[in-house]
Amino acid sequence: MKITAVQSKNPKTLGRLALYLLILGLSFSEQASAATVTYVGSETGSPGNNYSVQNWSNAGVTKVYDIGGNEVYGSSGYVQIRPGPTNLYQGSADGNNLGVGAATNPTLLSRPIFISSVTGGAGDFVNFGGYSDFRGPDGSAIYRQGALAVAVNGGPYSPEGIPSSYFGVAMHFTVDAGSYFRVGFAVDSLGASGTSAPAPYAPDYVGLYSSSTGTKVSSLLTRDGSADMAFFDIDTRGDSLSTNFDVALWQKDSGALPGSAGLSLVTFDAIPEPSTALLALVGMGCLAIHSRRRR
Repeated sequence: MKITAVQSKNPKTLGRLALYLLILGLSFSEQASAATVTYVGSETGSPGNNYSVQNWSNAGVTKVYDIGGNEVYGSSGYVQIRPGPTNLYQGSADGNNLGVGAATNPTLLSRPIFISSVTGGAGDFVNFGGYSDFRGPDGSAIYRQGALAVAVNGGPYSPEGIPSSYFGVAMHFTVDAGSYFRVGFAVDSLGASGTSAPAPYAPDYVGLYSSSTGTKVSSLLTRDGSADMAFFDIDTRGDSLSTNFDVALWQKDSGALPGSAGLSLVTFDAIPEPSTALLALVGMGCLAIHSRRRR
């Protein structure tokens, strides 16, 4: 009863309260407490889903983890590692530029505005007959998809409870503060022939590491020569400084020939946030409810 009396006698107080709540809502929409990485899920490109991973840029193929409503991965940027028709084997030193500007089969790169740097880990560029066909960034052109294959010899470690595993770092990238986006990593495009093990150049897991978030690892992937894509959401809206990430490819058994794994494609998609207009409508709705109660 006392609360009802206050509401009847102090409508201005209620208006101020609703305004304060609206301001707080706007504030929290712009901020997060700290940088976070969340594993979203994985998608396999197979005949049953019209090779959704390989058709990453084709809007005519439905995608499980599309967030922009356009059925395209990489709407904010991409790194398609050395696709092309030419057989390729080329060693590379740590800190490479992922083959951007290479004379043969150059990497196709469109760096998002929220990523300040992208470099490759120590590994070999590979692209041979029998590897998967992928769409190019234009959604039309078809390439035989290459990869940066790295030695999987770090460890053994067991991040986030996965079995004792070994890893190799395939890529590094730096995320600007205040960013919120989904990143996808395509692997298992290198075929399964040539050794006794199935798809030996594929990882069992894909992981992301930074000093502030630790290691976040995907669920177990299937090493069968069918392209897989692992997706993570990265949120640095609560940070004041940029964050450096390592992309690691993990295998459960370092003894499985040849003890290396390849990364073929990385996509970046900004995650839409609630608009200021939507929050304003919520605030006005609260005011309307309180006004009706006063009457």
